[in-house]
Amino acid sequence: MDMIVSIVTNPYLVTMLITLGLIGVGLEFFSPGFGVPGIIGLGAFALYFFGTYMAGSSGWGTLALFVAGGILLILEIFVLAFGVLGILGFSAMVGAIISAASSVWMGVVSLAIGIVLAALILWLAIRLFGLKPSWNKLILQSSQKNEQGYTSSEDRRELLGKIGVTITPLRPSGFAEFDGQREDVVSEGDIVPHGAKVKVIRVEGARVVVRKVEDQ
Repeated sequence: MDMIVSIVTNPYLVTMLITLGLIGVGLEFFSPGFGVPGIIGLGAFALYFFGTYMAGSSGWGTLALFVAGGILLILEIFVLAFGVLGILGFSAMVGAIISAASSVWMGVVSLAIGIVLAALILWLAIRLFGLKPSWNKLILQSSQKNEQGYTSSEDRRELLGKIGVTITPLRPSGFAEFDGQREDVVSEGDIVPHGAKVKVIRVEGARVVVRKVEDQ
C-alpha cells in the first residue's frame, strides 16, 4: 500500500492526473452527454484524491468541497445560467485540488501546469476535430430521427416566427422545442436560461436565430 501511495502522490503523476481530469471534464463541457472523456476525467480526479487521502494530506472534507464545486458547475451549465454558481463551483474545485496536495506550493504548481496543458490540448481538439467553444453540442455526432424529436437542418424556414421553449440554456447556442420538435438554435448573443420562451426571428440556412420573449 505504501508503494501505491508513493506512486500516486508522485509530483509528476499528480500533475498528469490533474491534467487528465481537466481535459476529460473540459471535453464533457464542450460536448455534453457524459461519455468516455467524462469517465476518464472523473477517474483521474478520483485517483488523485485517493492518493492524497491515503497519504494523509486530504480528508473527506476536501473531497466534499470538490464534489460540491462540480455540482455547482453542473447547475450553472445545465439549469441556472446566472454566472455566480459557475464562479463558486470553479473556485471550490480549485481550492479542493490545491488543499489536497502535500503542500500548497505543489498544489498550485501542479494545477497551473495542468491548466496550461489542458487548455493547449482542448485548443488542439477545437482546431482538429471541430469542437466548438460552447457548453452545448454545436456539432451533432450521431444521426437523429424525426420520430426521436429531431428535425432536419436542411430547410428550416418553416420555423420563422414560431415561439418555443428552451430545453437547455443558450450560451448563445443550445436547444429549444417548437411544437414538440427539438431544434438546435442560437440566441442573438445573450444568455437565455433553460425554460424561457423564445421566438425565431431569423433563419439562415441551418442556423436558427431566436430572441427571448418577455412575459407581458
